[in-house]
Amino acid sequence: MKRLSGLLVLGVLAGCQQVPVTPEKPATFLPQYHVAAPISLFSTYASSKLTAECEALDTQKKCKEDALSGSQFAQILTEKNWFDEVLTDSDNADYELLIASLSAEGPAPKQKALTLHSASGGLWPADVVPYYFSEITVQWRGVEIDSQQFRTLALSDESDATLSQEVLETWWLAAIKKRVFSAEYLFAALGASDYRSALALPEQIGAFVLEDSQYYPDPFKGVITRYSHPEYEDALIDITVSPVMVDLSVPVETRLTTALELNLQEARQIATVQGLQLVTDSPPESFTVNTGDTLFKGYRMAVHAESDKSEPIFATTYVFEMKDKLVTLATTFPPRVADELIAVALPSIEVPGESELMKAIRRMASE
Repeated sequence: MKRLSGLLVLGVLAGCQQVPVTPEKPATFLPQYHVAAPISLFSTYASSKLTAECEALDTQKKCKEDALSGSQFAQILTEKNWFDEVLTDSDNADYELLIASLSAEGPAPKQKALTLHSASGGLWPADVVPYYFSEITVQWRGVEIDSQQFRTLALSDESDATLSQEVLETWWLAAIKKRVFSAEYLFAALGASDYRSALALPEQIGAFVLEDSQYYPDPFKGVITRYSHPEYEDALIDITVSPVMVDLSVPVETRLTTALELNLQEARQIATVQGLQLVTDSPPESFTVNTGDTLFKGYRMAVHAESDKSEPIFATTYVFEMKDKLVTLATTFPPRVADELIAVALPSIEVPGESELMKAIRRMASE
């Protein structure tokens, strides 16, 4: 199936096209790296830049399209196990890999020409070699986040499978070096908020100490930070900061209660899977913290899960809006303990402003 590279839906995204290069032979040892996500694979048409590079060869013949087989690329990617799954002719994955391949005959460096002429028993003219031009583009939900081009000179005894593997391994090494499949790279490529430098959180909330911060593999879900207690393993506070996805023209009270209702639905699903009964101790209700300098108006919800075989599991969740961000604070204890800790944490939270990604999405939604 041919797939046309999707138009950029965001005006701020300019793509990452690179000048074609002739790569060195890939290293025989590849770093152990696995992307914990599926990827959809498509053959696509070559860009005008790749076509021009191919046609620039001193040749009388038109460049051959699909010079390397898409099915061969799919087989190699599957065998490499770089992704959870390689989907062909399917767009059911967030990540998509688009591969274009051209080939043509052209003049070779003198030494290369003589080597090929000799190795092929004279089948190749001394001044002609086969060139392969490959373009590998990574998209996330149809938006390009990286594109690389490669030019390869083939020896006469190299099969298409060998050439395809060389191209993919060269691309993979470059992709790992650029961290193309990391959440941080994805956020930056799409123009999402720079949480690494623009998000400020407290190092400690009462006795709870900041343990770790992680990007979600989705810029619309933002970043989550966990605080743990030095004495009680199950006592946790999670702070999630993400863009507000509900239309900003909707009243803030509705936006916040909607966020808690979605949280409650997820909690019910988890409880059902684990064979627990979920009990709502306190439905979504307003929750205010007045520090004297700032008044924080949000909403709070408290639940617990129970069974005949275990102690109750408590969860209290708070939601607030800061700038255009939804700030969710989730605890593993009831409100009588959590309320005071949330009041301590809120004044120390600073969030990034509206990202270029969300500006573009909201602008399109209003048109």
